Amino acid sequence: AKEKEREWLTNQTSGDLDDNKLIDGVVGEKLIYRRRGEPDKPLGLFQRKPKRLVFVVDVSASMNRYNAQDGRLDRMGQTVAMVLEALQGRDHKFEYAIVGHSGSSASIPFVDFGRPPRSITEKGRIVQNIRGAAGTQAAGDSTLVATELAIKAVTEKEADDYLVFVLSDANLGAYEVTPEIMGEVLCRDERVKAYAVFLSEPEAAAYLSEGLPTGRGYVCLDAAT
Repeated sequence: AKEKEREWLTNQTSGDLDDNKLIDGVVGEKLIYRRRGEPDKPLGLFQRKPKRLVFVVDVSASMNRYNAQDGRLDRMGQTVAMVLEALQGRDHKFEYAIVGHSGSSASIPFVDFGRPPRSITEKGRIVQNIRGAAGTQAAGDSTLVATELAIKAVTEKEADDYLVFVLSDANLGAYEVTPEIMGEVLCRDERVKAYAVFLSEPEAAAYLSEGLPTGRGYVCLDAAT
């Protein structure tokens, strides 16, 4: 957790007199005060608000068109299924949304904030909706706009942290999306940790991920890893 709980810090040189240190003060001890503050503890011990996450998944026409060749849409479905399973029952820690991006739209809702799937059936339906959407979208790309919208949406409510994950098949060259342009969008809001994950087209994926700011781009050609 990014936020630390405020509590009474003892053994201070200033602040409120600690009743338990009265005798120590009489004999000359100086660390007899206490004050409210954030304890010097490792991050992760206290989380008052959930982290907010947005997963921006690629449901463009190319996901469906080339799935028979390299399984990119299958890999997307597997990735989403793993995310849903990992976040199951952790509402107190994470609040998330899943949206799609394609040539038809920059924001296709699949999971809304505060309404995570609860059952295996619901989770399966979301994966099927994502796969089905890829088969009905027009050619084109809205990755950058989708990223901008996700960054804006994730910060609409106060949270412990803000994270955006943009999943793409890396088929961006035809739309003049360069690593420099995408990197600028990913880093636009310093409050948000935004990342791009490329799921296919190894050469393009490597070019994009290596050209993004350090730590912002990743390649995943096998959902099992």
